Amino acid sequence: MTAYFLLVSMTVVIGLAAASYRLSASRLEAMAIARFEVIAEYKQQEIDDFIAGQADTVTQLAALEELRAAGLALLAQRPGTAPYQSAYLKLANTLFNATYRGSWAVMATDLTDILLIELASGRVFFSTDPDDEGDLRQEALPAPGGRQDTEVRPVYRPPGTDKPRLTISAPLLDQEGEPYALMEAHIRLPILVEIVSRRAGMGQTGDSYLVDSGHRLVATAPFTRNDAAGEVHSVGIDSAVAGQNGAQHYIDYSGNPVIGSYRWLPGLGLALLTEIGTSEALQPATRLGGSILVLGMGSVLLLGIGIYLIARQIARPILAITATAHEIALGDLRQRAPVLAHDETGDLATNFNEMIDRLRDTLDLLSDEKQKSEQLLLNILPAPIAERLKRGEGTIADSFANVSIMFADIVNFTPLASLLPPTRLVELLNEIFTEFDRLCEIRGLEKIKTIGDAYMVVAGLPALRDDHARVVADMALDMLDAIEDFNRRHQLELMLRIGINSGPVVAGVIGTKKFIYDIWGDAVNIASRMESQGVTGRIQVSEATYAYLEPFYHFDDRGIISIRGKGEMRTWVLVGRKQRPD
Repeated sequence: MTAYFLLVSMTVVIGLAAASYRLSASRLEAMAIARFEVIAEYKQQEIDDFIAGQADTVTQLAALEELRAAGLALLAQRPGTAPYQSAYLKLANTLFNATYRGSWAVMATDLTDILLIELASGRVFFSTDPDDEGDLRQEALPAPGGRQDTEVRPVYRPPGTDKPRLTISAPLLDQEGEPYALMEAHIRLPILVEIVSRRAGMGQTGDSYLVDSGHRLVATAPFTRNDAAGEVHSVGIDSAVAGQNGAQHYIDYSGNPVIGSYRWLPGLGLALLTEIGTSEALQPATRLGGSILVLGMGSVLLLGIGIYLIARQIARPILAITATAHEIALGDLRQRAPVLAHDETGDLATNFNEMIDRLRDTLDLLSDEKQKSEQLLLNILPAPIAERLKRGEGTIADSFANVSIMFADIVNFTPLASLLPPTRLVELLNEIFTEFDRLCEIRGLEKIKTIGDAYMVVAGLPALRDDHARVVADMALDMLDAIEDFNRRHQLELMLRIGINSGPVVAGVIGTKKFIYDIWGDAVNIASRMESQGVTGRIQVSEATYAYLEPFYHFDDRGIISIRGKGEMRTWVLVGRKQRPD
């Protein structure tokens, strides 16, 4: 009782703790998602403001009259000449003064490289990095309709380098206001990394990072994890790179469970992810579930001690009843359980004694059941054989000089079996054999056994009869009529092949648990051959049976046929009964 109570109580406490954890965890997860959505929105706004400021700086630089004139002057000179060198230095000085001494100096410090690209040829004719000068940058040129606009090129990785790059470009206009060159400025990407890496409101395990369209982290050395040098994947990363925004619980690219917010920044070609470890986000739920579990288990333990003390008081009369039950189990039905108290245990002892009385009545009923069992035995064995078996006769075997044996086989039942489900197959076969059993009982024959779809009967044993061949012949004709009636009911075309022989046999009982009454002898073998080598839909009889039946039945002479294991034998086919005089 105590163990049962403890088991049930602990199950309830564990279930309550688990339910509390799930409910609070669900709420905390929703709160974490909402918080990180706000943080991601704030970081995106910071990035947008930064990019907008850089684009404005590049636009204003490209609009400077001094820079426009210096660019045109440089393009007008032939490279390698003294005028070219003078124009080159003037352009460099103009760009330097505009970038680091002008009113945009603070914003311009985030520009890492500035290139001037001739629109006509796509050639870099000036760069703050001399190694770039002379390169062709056709891919950097805007479409014809966009030559008057400042553009932000999404993050890309230039050929020959694995470093991500963000570029803003603006046109340089000539005296007629037509673009003659493109200013391309590279933005310092660590600024973006710094913006998203700020940990305000992120907790201990919170993290925020950028991933480009190639599934690679956008970060410089201090921020890049050693295990994330190549492509990184997670539900959040893959969804964001696919252009989706959302927030959910998933496994991050390092294999850690997180609650994260993800979004795609189409103007920059970057995915912004903000995540926090699941264990930290759900820590309050874990503490709540653990507290409920500890307090609940403590309460269950105290209650269990109390129940044990009460159960021990109840156990004494129950033990007395147990001892009585043991004696009764040994066969002494005269025992009675003592009634030691006037409570539930006393009622239990009284009911126990009543049960013993009913047990005695049950033994009386068993005697009746024994008679039923004997009746069942008569259904299995012939009555004379069953009586001999009940008398304890060990080996039952008798010889009979003249009997008739019939074998019948359903010829085309085996192909049908492959087309029907097992249940339907057994139902059909049972219907056929039940009808054969009924005919057998009417004719007074002894059914020996069924083997698959074969049926075997005998007449002339264990009770002798002179008309054994005739009743078997009548049974065979009845079976042909029965199978035709069965075919009409079920729209089938089953056929019988029947063989009959007469002669001496030995009959007896074999088996010790499952009794079988069977017959043996050469006459049985010949009857089996009459069936197996007979004609489908006909009744073939041996010469011995023909001698018994010829005065009463019509036959077709099959002549001499070869019988397996017996040589040549003359057989007949039973056609029907002769007309009997009124």
